[in-house]
Amino acid sequence: MKNFFGVLLLISIMIVNADAQYGRKSKNENYSSRYGVKIAAGAVLASPELTLVGNESDYVVNEVKFKSAEMLKSIGVFGQKKFGYLFVQGDLLYSNYGMNFDVKSFSTELIPDQVMSESFHYIDLQVMGGLTGNGFRIGVGPAIHILAGHNTELTQLEHYNEKLRDISFGFSGGIGYDTGIFSFDLKYENVFRTLGDHVWYGNRKSRFVETPNSLTVAVAIALSR
Repeated sequence: MKNFFGVLLLISIMIVNADAQYGRKSKNENYSSRYGVKIAAGAVLASPELTLVGNESDYVVNEVKFKSAEMLKSIGVFGQKKFGYLFVQGDLLYSNYGMNFDVKSFSTELIPDQVMSESFHYIDLQVMGGLTGNGFRIGVGPAIHILAGHNTELTQLEHYNEKLRDISFGFSGGIGYDTGIFSFDLKYENVFRTLGDHVWYGNRKSRFVETPNSLTVAVAIALSR
């Protein structure tokens, strides 16, 4: 993550230098507004890890291992305003992704190992601001994730107890490029929740520590400029 934001800083310096060499832009372009639709896809970067499920007697009954995450997909609208070398942008997106868990049972009964899945659906509000020049953008900003739906097979687990957050937060940084009616973005988001933040075993919170941070690529089309 430190390397990523270091690259962002380097690119911001290049943007300012390139814009100074290029010359004065037209007032309409330097203070333009853009509104339109956006689609995005990316990867959840959490690494595999496992937790153990115990019963009231502290006897381990299940081993639950986070295996992998499925593609993060988003669709929605955006608005962007430029103020010379600065810009501000807001995105309102519907996003969803899935996660897969390897589950091993230590029950006295012969229960085969299995894969259990779950999916998350969010309404995301992202606000980002930063530097812009020659069509390039570099920015940072907060994100709010409002839970819109959740499906899980983990309810089959003995002692499983679910405690979902209705609202969670994140912070992201990214680079982008505007050309004609199109905008392209590469964004990294650090999410302020763990991948098992909602997973409790009885009255004990699961010990998952990995976070569902993401790296996404987005394409937007301006319907009004």
